[in-house]
Amino acid sequence: MEEVNKGTVAIISGLILVGMNLFVLAPYVADQVEAGVGDVVAEGYDDPTDYEDEEWLVQKSERAYFAYSIVDQDALSSEDPSKAFEKMGPFIYEVTTTREVLDFNSTTGTVTYSEFDSFEWCEGCTWNDSEGMAHSSLPGDTDITNVNILWNTQRMAGLSTGITYGEIFAKSGFANKMMEFELQNKAPSIWASQDISAMIAGASSALQAAPTNLSVEVADSTAPSVVLSGAYSSWLAQSGSTPNAAPDFANISDSIMYTASDPSSETCIALTCDFGPVLIAGMGEPNAATTELRAGLLGYGDLSEPDLTLVDWTVYSLAGAKFLENGGGANLSSVDDLRERLNEVTMAACNCMTGVDIANPVALDYVIFGMNQETGLAAGLLTTADFNGIPIDGVALFLLGAQSDAFTTMVQYGIGLSQLLGLSDWAGEWTGLVGVATEFPMILVGGSGTMDAQKWWEISFGGIEPIAGGYIAVGVNRGSYEGTVSLDQSKVREILYDSDYSLTSDFSRVFIYGELSGVTLPLGEDGPIMGGTELPWDDSYVSGLYGISITEAAALRSWVKDFMFEEVIGALLSFQYGAS
Repeated sequence: MEEVNKGTVAIISGLILVGMNLFVLAPYVADQVEAGVGDVVAEGYDDPTDYEDEEWLVQKSERAYFAYSIVDQDALSSEDPSKAFEKMGPFIYEVTTTREVLDFNSTTGTVTYSEFDSFEWCEGCTWNDSEGMAHSSLPGDTDITNVNILWNTQRMAGLSTGITYGEIFAKSGFANKMMEFELQNKAPSIWASQDISAMIAGASSALQAAPTNLSVEVADSTAPSVVLSGAYSSWLAQSGSTPNAAPDFANISDSIMYTASDPSSETCIALTCDFGPVLIAGMGEPNAATTELRAGLLGYGDLSEPDLTLVDWTVYSLAGAKFLENGGGANLSSVDDLRERLNEVTMAACNCMTGVDIANPVALDYVIFGMNQETGLAAGLLTTADFNGIPIDGVALFLLGAQSDAFTTMVQYGIGLSQLLGLSDWAGEWTGLVGVATEFPMILVGGSGTMDAQKWWEISFGGIEPIAGGYIAVGVNRGSYEGTVSLDQSKVREILYDSDYSLTSDFSRVFIYGELSGVTLPLGEDGPIMGGTELPWDDSYVSGLYGISITEAAALRSWVKDFMFEEVIGALLSFQYGAS
């Protein structure tokens, strides 16, 4: 770009923002400024009051600018990139230079001052070319296309933050599935457990009445086995089986109904507990393997045949029947009790007397399944939408909105403050962003222990997703590297958080510098240093940094460069600021 002052022509390059237009030009040459100051001093400005001269403090001039705009992007990569550009101009501005004297030293003959320029587009100004032809100033809002240096700078600077945000969105995917599970299965399981508890209470009341007239204590202890005996009779009538004798439930009913727990997590899995019916029903019909496993969990594993199988059918049929009666496993988009399900699971989540009750069906549908028609983004807690190739879950956007602007979020979703807070707690604890992270009992999917959002992310990032299997879209096992990486949690924490080379620290900028340049920063014995040695930035170098295999290093490099830098960071900047 060319800058033309009256009487002076200078070719400069660099960056300057004029109004709303991006021009590519260079800063003023330092010796021109020094010469200007020298001229002032030589003219007798040797006293502080001399610098109060308004003509020196505020100076005005006209400057004409020319810009080279990209008109053929393909030509940029051709043998003659100059064909990609078209010269545009002149853009003429009235420039006001304002100076402020900061210090004057008469002994050394120096003056310290600051100055800044303000630009105002000159509509009526003209510029004469070398042949004396006048050219009018082009409008100051003319669109110019150029390589956006600032865009890459923003992406590099935002890489570590982008990785953190990417993690949040990944955890929101986990929360989405967990909340769907609770609405689809946990609420019906709670209701089924309550029904079984009511059956036991009813049996106890019957035993206390005539003709048995048992005491409360004896009736309460006998009622569970009575209910199981009744469930056995019901199953027997439906199955058409003709066993020689009915099993005795007296010594195993307490464990089946009340005390059985998952040994790996201590989660109660008895039939009167929240997770009991969904677990027992989900294990499926009795067979050799399932019966052995279920009997061991519920405390009747010592029974011999045929009682073992008969008891297992009784337990399975009771849990399964009640679970299905209460809508277990139903399609949430077609149920007529979504309001009650949401209230139930949010009440269980906070261990409160009431949960989140949304009476307005339109608001309820938007809270769970909504899409923001203005933005095209997911809004509902169970909704996912694509944004520039990145899956964005509504639960993440709901939580971000609730945190930054609660009132607007309440208006958007048609809910009140108590409902907003209740939903934020439920969703936030599943993402691990609010309060104490909610843990999912892995026994429900055939595993052991519990799983929260952070643990899920660390496992899924470097290996197989632990609940549904396969690989997540935002982990290192992506694209051509799918199935090539198996990093344990400690190694993932080292890569993302704990080491000197963690990608959520400023080192991410060093990492992407290596990816873009092909070499490391200049290195000395103690780290980066001016004039140090540059080493090749390749799979071998990254492998050595983290102590991982060459293949894993290649996958990690692709994840940082091709996925996070090229796709995710840009999408997040566009989403957050509208940048492009």
